[in-house]
Amino acid sequence: MKKRTWLLLCVLCIIAAAGQAAYADVSRGGILKWHLQNNPPALDPVTSNITTSARGTNLYLETLVRNDADGKIVPHLAEKWEVNADSTVWTFHLRTGVRFHKTVKGSPTLNGGREMTAGDVKYSLERLVKMKSSRVMFISAIKGYKDLFDGKTDTWAGIEVLDPHTVRFTLDMSYAPFLAALTYTSFGVVPKEDAEKLGKDFNFAPVGTGAFAFHEWKQDNYVSFRKNPDYWRKDASGAQLPYLDGVDLVVMPDYGVAYMELKKGNLHVLEEVTDEYYADAKKEFGKGYQERPALQNYYYGLSQIREPFKDNLKLRQAINYAVDRRAISEMLLNGRYMPAMGVLPPGMSSYDPKLRGYEYNPEKAKQLLKEAGYEKGLEITLHYNSTPRHKAIAEAVQAQLSQFNITVNLASTEVGAHYDAVRRGDYEFFRAGWAGDYNDPDNFLYTLFCSDNFGAKGNYCRYKNDMVDTLLRDARKEPDPAKRVEMYKKAEQQIVDDAVWLFLYYQTTSLVARPEVRNIQLPFLGAYMTDLSEISLSK
Repeated sequence: MKKRTWLLLCVLCIIAAAGQAAYADVSRGGILKWHLQNNPPALDPVTSNITTSARGTNLYLETLVRNDADGKIVPHLAEKWEVNADSTVWTFHLRTGVRFHKTVKGSPTLNGGREMTAGDVKYSLERLVKMKSSRVMFISAIKGYKDLFDGKTDTWAGIEVLDPHTVRFTLDMSYAPFLAALTYTSFGVVPKEDAEKLGKDFNFAPVGTGAFAFHEWKQDNYVSFRKNPDYWRKDASGAQLPYLDGVDLVVMPDYGVAYMELKKGNLHVLEEVTDEYYADAKKEFGKGYQERPALQNYYYGLSQIREPFKDNLKLRQAINYAVDRRAISEMLLNGRYMPAMGVLPPGMSSYDPKLRGYEYNPEKAKQLLKEAGYEKGLEITLHYNSTPRHKAIAEAVQAQLSQFNITVNLASTEVGAHYDAVRRGDYEFFRAGWAGDYNDPDNFLYTLFCSDNFGAKGNYCRYKNDMVDTLLRDARKEPDPAKRVEMYKKAEQQIVDDAVWLFLYYQTTSLVARPEVRNIQLPFLGAYMTDLSEISLSK
C-alpha cells in the first residue's frame, strides 16, 4: 500500500513538473499582428458596440465576470458573488490589487495606476447611462435606471458601494439574464479621472485594467496596444501575464492582401477567414486554422416602416421563399454556413430545431408575390457593408431574386457608415448580423425584436407585435428556465411567421494563425473575443 502511494506521488510530481516546465518554456515578448478588415468605429465602451470595436476594447477593458472560451461564465474583476432568493440583489466582491493602466499613448494616465475600487464600477456604469450608450439597456433592470437616464438624478440608486471592494446591485425585478449581461465588453471598468477629463476624447486615449494598454491609433492603418506591466492575472504556474509585449490591430480592407501578408509573416492572425482562402488556409496552416459554430446570425432586414415591405406580410414572406440559402452556402461559402430557419443559433438554450421556417419554394414565392400586388415584379435596393463575403452573398441573392422579376440594386459602404444608417432606419432592405453580446436568448430576441428597442438599441427593422412584446418582457422576469424556453420558442415562431427578416444563415467563427503563435483558442462568442493574454510567439 505504501509503495503504491509513493508511486502515485511520484507520478503526480512528474505531471506537475511537466506543467511547470511547459509554462517555463513559454516565449515572452514580441508584438502580435492581428488583422482587421475595417477600422474600428470606436474604442470607448459608450459607443464600441460592434465586433470590430470589441476586438480593441476587450484588450484594455475588463468586466466583473466574463465568458470562457466555451461560453461558461467565470469570475474576472469580481472573484465571487452572492445573490438573494428571488435574484433581485446581487453582491460582488472585487479582487484586491487590480490596478488601472499607469500609461496611455506612452504618457502617464491621470489615475496614476491606482487600484480599482467598487466606486469605479459604479462610476463606469453610470457613465454609460449619462452618455446614452445604446447597449446599457441590457442592465436597465437595475433600480433607478430610468431616473438616471432621464436626468432626474446624478446617481444610480440600485448600485451601492458597500466598501472599497464590494458592490451591490438591487434590481427592480427578477431578471434572469443579469449575470450573463454583465459579461458584455462595454460594462468594463474605467477610471473616473481619465474618463471625466477627456470626455468624448476618451475614445482616443482609453484606459482600463486589461492586459494591454492603449498606445496609438493611426486611423485606417492600425491600433496598437502595449503590455500592461502591472497586470493582475497570472498563468497556472504563477508567472505574470501577458506574455506578449503588445498587440497591433492591423487594418487591411483587402483580405487577399492580408492573406499574403500572413503567409509572409507580416501578420500573425487573420480572423473570420473568407471563403476564397478557406481551403488554402486549412491546407497551408493545418492546426493553425480553427473554426466552430458561433453565437451569430446573418440576415437581411426588411423595414417595417418603409415601402415596399411596410404592412406587406406576403411580400416579405415571398422574398424568404424565393432565396435558395443552401445553394448559396454550397456555391460561395464552402458549405460552412447553416441555412437559418429563424433567429436563435444552434447552441443557444432556446434554439428550436422544430421551428417552422422558410425553405426554397419558387412556386410559393410567385403565388405570394401575386397576392402581395407584385406579380410583375418590383425594384428595391439592398444596402450592405463592404467585404468580399457580403458582396458575394448580395450578388447571389440579387441573381436569385431576378428570376422573380425582382430587380435588386446593390449599394455598399464601409461598416461604420452602414450601421449608422441602419440604426437611423434609412434603408428598406439591408444586410446585418448579430453576434451575441452575452449567452442568453434575451440578447437576441428582446434586443432585436421588442418595440422597446427601436433603432440603435437593436430593433433595426422597427418591428412591433404586441404579443411578442409581452412574451419577451415576461421572459426576462421568469425565474423558471423551462418556462422561459417555451416563451422564447413561441415568440420566435411569431417573429418568423411575420417575416421580419430575410433569414439567411447561422454563422461559424474562424481564425488562422501562423505556427509561431502559441496557445490561441477560438472562443464560442467569436474570433473577436479571443483572449490574447496567454498567447505567446515562439522565437
